[in-house]
Amino acid sequence: MAPIVKSFIALMALASLAEVVIGTNYTVGAPAGLWDLSTNYTQWTKSQKFYPGDILFFKYNNTFHDVREVTQYGYTWCSAAEPILADDSGFTVVELTTNGTRYFICTISTHCLKGMKVQIDVLNKPSSLSPPPPTVSSPNKAAITQIGFANFVLGMIGLMLMVL
Repeated sequence: MAPIVKSFIALMALASLAEVVIGTNYTVGAPAGLWDLSTNYTQWTKSQKFYPGDILFFKYNNTFHDVREVTQYGYTWCSAAEPILADDSGFTVVELTTNGTRYFICTISTHCLKGMKVQIDVLNKPSSLSPPPPTVSSPNKAAITQIGFANFVLGMIGLMLMVL
């Protein structure tokens, strides 16, 4: 068997065993709202399951809102005295890297006290080799998945050509 065919078979076998992890993108509050005073975040999180690798997008008008990641104490008391993350760009991106609970609040005026805060419970990844079922709230999930797969295939082809 030609070396190129052996290389191709080996790479495909390796690829079939590899766990491809693709996180889900969540626009906080979507589709009914965004990072604003009109969204019920407790209700929103009930319809989602978050796992390590997922990404949160906070979209907001930075004239009126901000994002602070805080401790449980800060979340409970709407205090950002020692924030873990502070952003007021209007588009805050947070990657969920490990399981556990994360807390986010808005510190403008009394927004947090009025309910502009969200608790994100990041669950352990399922033990199955397949990714969790999509609970997509971002319209670009399919495009991101296709780009990721295309990059994976191109990488495999490049690796195969290097073996030659």
